[in-house]
Amino acid sequence: MDGLLKDRLISEGERIAASAQADSIEFVASRESSSTMRFSSSRFHQGISVTDASFHIRVLIGRKIGVASTNSIERSALDRCLDEALGIARATREEPFLLKPPGPCRYARVNSFFESTARASYDEKASLVASGFREALVSGVSLSGALATVVGEAVIVNSRGLKAYHPYTFAHLSSVASSGDASGFASAVSNDISRIDIKGLMRASAETCLRSSFPKETPPGVYRVLLEPSAVSELVHWLSYTGFGAKSFHDKTGFLSERIGEAVTGEKVTIYDDGLDAKGMAIPFDFEGSPKKRLPLIERGVASGIAYDSLTASIEGRESTGHASFPGDNEGPFPDHLFMEGGDVAAIDMPGLLGDGILVKSFHYVNGLLNPRETLMTGMTRHGTFLVRDGVVKHALRPMRFTEKVLEAFGRIEAVSRETAVYPNGAFPLSSVTVPYILIDGFSFTS
Repeated sequence: MDGLLKDRLISEGERIAASAQADSIEFVASRESSSTMRFSSSRFHQGISVTDASFHIRVLIGRKIGVASTNSIERSALDRCLDEALGIARATREEPFLLKPPGPCRYARVNSFFESTARASYDEKASLVASGFREALVSGVSLSGALATVVGEAVIVNSRGLKAYHPYTFAHLSSVASSGDASGFASAVSNDISRIDIKGLMRASAETCLRSSFPKETPPGVYRVLLEPSAVSELVHWLSYTGFGAKSFHDKTGFLSERIGEAVTGEKVTIYDDGLDAKGMAIPFDFEGSPKKRLPLIERGVASGIAYDSLTASIEGRESTGHASFPGDNEGPFPDHLFMEGGDVAAIDMPGLLGDGILVKSFHYVNGLLNPRETLMTGMTRHGTFLVRDGVVKHALRPMRFTEKVLEAFGRIEAVSRETAVYPNGAFPLSSVTVPYILIDGFSFTS
């Protein structure tokens, strides 16, 4: 990306917002440059650099709403986008509620921009990844995956006087080791690439792969399980998508509908959203400019909160919780900086507490839409599934399918680790989910 465009983006936003053709106008801009280095069979095979932007304009004419978008920052394109949004608003029906976008806000100071990531060259990234290749080749393991860096900026300006700007960086390593029918996986994300132990993570994926050799079958059934953070992150992400947002809550299709204040899991589960926590991918505001803050979702097993944006909050006569996506996103608001609180057990001690059971490194092809009201999900284990006896890994297992009501399974959690790990949560780079290891006494594998 040819430098950040803060002044130009804000200037165009102010110009658009100053139009007198609507009662309210919002200008939302997201611009980013990504640089991705892909590798396969322990060789570099592709480098991709992409710079793109999206500009959304939302207008209100009375109770009518119009939204349009473009990916061009040229003034003529933005003017056409405004005209399109105005035309949509004039032609659409009135809403039964009055949308109330936020006015000027004060934001917490959050640093999401790191020069180490912004300046990381292909040569520097190649050197970091190549050190992992050398170790893998010695052990006879093949590494595939990608190391990506992103530099971006977000701008929100509206006609009520709100003005928000935030630059950010983001780095993500994904490493898959393979050898015959065995595989291992490791992943990490951070705003600061220097905080990612690239060589160590690639080594970890290779070690898991070597331990996964010669997997054996085990019959379907209900087992004690130890889920590592990568696996837990998939389940928590699907909980967010199917039940922590206001749309499913309002439509009564989500698992928290009509259950606020009730126990929905065991007491060892606390899940919250916090866009200001630097342990995740922090940002001080959402895509309406509403300030981020901690939002309790499940506290010690009790359903506590739901994510709202201005649109869903207006429908229910509430205040936004700071979870707006881009204007016109029909999915509605979701928690996008999720945390599952850690416990009081060291991760290294978790297998001993498991005793006899199954250790799961990660899940894939998870489907959380089987029955969202009951949090019924299914998916496959992947990149490391192991039989544990007396707290010791005995041998690898072939991939297994689970089918489970996740909130009920979370009601059977016996132990939670102190340590947590961060993973991407959705498409937007500054979304994340931070989770611990969890030990569940009873998890259903169906094939």
